[in-house]
Amino acid sequence: MRLARTPGKGRLELRHYVGRVCSRLLIRIGVASLIGAGFFPPLIEAQTLSVVGRNSVNLPTTTTDQHGAMFTIAGLSGITFRGTGAASGSGGEFIAAMDNSNRLVRLQVGFDANAGIASVAVIGGLTLAESHDHEGIAYTGAAADSVFLSEEEGPAIREFSLADGSLIRTVTVPAVFANRRANFGFESLSLGNPDGNLWTANEEALSVDGPISSSANGSLVRLQRFSRGLLAADGQYAYLTEPWHGGSLSGARSGVSDLVVLPNGRVLALERSLAFNLAGLFQSRIYEIDFAGATDTSTSPGLPAHPFTAVTKRALWTGNANNLEGLCLGPRVATNAYALVGVVDDGDPISINSVVAFALSGGVCAADTDRDGVVSIQDLFDFLALYFAGSSAADINSSDNLTVQDIFDYLTAYFSGC
Repeated sequence: MRLARTPGKGRLELRHYVGRVCSRLLIRIGVASLIGAGFFPPLIEAQTLSVVGRNSVNLPTTTTDQHGAMFTIAGLSGITFRGTGAASGSGGEFIAAMDNSNRLVRLQVGFDANAGIASVAVIGGLTLAESHDHEGIAYTGAAADSVFLSEEEGPAIREFSLADGSLIRTVTVPAVFANRRANFGFESLSLGNPDGNLWTANEEALSVDGPISSSANGSLVRLQRFSRGLLAADGQYAYLTEPWHGGSLSGARSGVSDLVVLPNGRVLALERSLAFNLAGLFQSRIYEIDFAGATDTSTSPGLPAHPFTAVTKRALWTGNANNLEGLCLGPRVATNAYALVGVVDDGDPISINSVVAFALSGGVCAADTDRDGVVSIQDLFDFLALYFAGSSAADINSSDNLTVQDIFDYLTAYFSGC
């Protein structure tokens, strides 16, 4: 380490360096002592995921952008969690995307201990450099402070700066998605951390992959993964949606509305159905996706003509939240529970722009560092390695800053047996 020659500054830098070394040494000695005393629990299998609906809160109708220009809040189609900026469980900032526009809406949402919404405030907006039919949104993290946005026209995925709304880059999308049907392009988007992969899907079947949904049959869509580092296409899998939940209606459909990547790398799918049903014109369903044994369809020009095995899915929640279009993972509200947050699009006569909360528990244990579904002593060593390397994967409390509190929060999760 080279020390600065500025008088006094060298001593401060040396003191800081020595302090870091001592902190690492103390932590490692403490861990070694606990191991020697037999304080670490045996292997613990991750719990099964469960989702429980909590509540919803309607949003205001206007806000202002970074230039002070007022605009109407409408067509909220995607949502992403920007971070807490404070202790976990206290709430945090979310960013919602408006479709058919160049606008984003910033929200401050607070939660109670059960992941219910305790407060919601619109804290501003952002005008982007380009206008598209934006549907999905994913925050990249504090380092870049940007968002990826997916849209249905191309379909396409672009990255925009949250500082000024400028376009940063456009992601290269596999050519097969040029066969998307009108208004059935990339409705979903989610970026995993620490997994780091970007996921999207077409809402309903490409023209080369079969028919769209009906009251009798679902629709085959392609789940597309992009590697976080290079943003290159890195795996593609077939997914079958459910049929409509009722009879024929103008605009009836049943497709993938959003995806959510969990801290352990698992992926959730939000399906939305619109059909004639006296119980409600809309029905939303949340599923856990299982990729075991699924075929990579990246090289398939058309699914019906090539043998494939689709992913399987397990239902976690079904309900009527009107036009629920977006879903994302929020802050941790308990040791092994998160807030799952959605937005309702007002683009129909019965839906109102609103934020919807769910409680997600089980299977997302923060202590499962290697995301293999089992918590063991190796997970602790892996976490410490990430922490001392300064990796965002060790930001257990989602504060966008690595502090000693992340170590305490990790140990709390580890010892709780989640």
